[in-house]
Amino acid sequence: MKKDKFSTKVQARFFTLLSDLLAVGFSLRESLNFIKIVIPTKKRQISKMVQLLEKGGAFSDAIKPFLKEDIYYQILIAEKHGELAESLKTLGSYLDTKHDHQSKLLQLLEYPILLLLFLGMLMVGMKIYIFPELNMWNTATRVHVIKNSTVIILLIMVGIITLVFLMAKKFWQQPVVQRVEVICRIPIVGKVYQSYCHYYLSLNLAMLLKSGLGIKSICNMLENFSKTSLLHQIGKALEKQLLEGEQTRLFINRYPFIPQELNVMLNKGNTTEALGKELVMFSKIKYQKLTKQIERLIGLIQPMMFLLIGVVIVFMYLSLLLPMYHSMEGVYK
Repeated sequence: MKKDKFSTKVQARFFTLLSDLLAVGFSLRESLNFIKIVIPTKKRQISKMVQLLEKGGAFSDAIKPFLKEDIYYQILIAEKHGELAESLKTLGSYLDTKHDHQSKLLQLLEYPILLLLFLGMLMVGMKIYIFPELNMWNTATRVHVIKNSTVIILLIMVGIITLVFLMAKKFWQQPVVQRVEVICRIPIVGKVYQSYCHYYLSLNLAMLLKSGLGIKSICNMLENFSKTSLLHQIGKALEKQLLEGEQTRLFINRYPFIPQELNVMLNKGNTTEALGKELVMFSKIKYQKLTKQIERLIGLIQPMMFLLIGVVIVFMYLSLLLPMYHSMEGVYK
């Protein structure tokens, strides 16, 4: 099924076309039949969507196999509350920007990756041709370099790899809320992911509130989502806290992936519809912030790659010079 998933580029084009067609009066089925012509590489997947719609199925169910979970739930919420065209337009814009960032990142990484590949080939060449010669030289000069350091380095590397594997296994066994919380606390990258969560949650909450649902109704709706989804677990945790008499403010303050600005908005006394409109604007601000953070992060990646290359070059020189130094030391003794 993974090969059927739409790429970011295809999703962006698909959602943008679909929202434009719906806006000018095309029906959902007519729009999909038109998109089959425009995106022929996904004709088979779109035909499956049309077939499900003809059987009376929902659009969100028809497109679910081809999307990631977070995108699917955004469409599901929009479809249930009459915001499908607007939501598709927003998704198209977001995914188009995401694709641009991915393309820019690949362009920035091309040169450093080529350098790393060249250094890797150079290290293999040194291992095959130069290090055997150095070992012969060490033997000829009767220098016996203690190999304890090599053993210690290997043990440390094995220990680090084992520790990383165990930590990763433990991480993926945790509930999604705890995993997201951990990611949000990672330096640099965590701030970007936190902004994405703020944008994602505020936009979905805005659509639910604009449709007139209250907090308790929203919690009940989210409980019907997949148990592994972030929205389901947030809804379940919030409902539990409300039943225990805890204030919403304390719940919001507990998690870094929930925007703290919600406290101010919820306490203003606005109607749910007015609050939903405010959250739509707030989600747009968070989206702009997310875009700027990603651009800054992309700008940092290339210098960090060159720093890594510099460290590799230093270690390559040391691997050559240290045996030569020990050999010369043996000659002069």
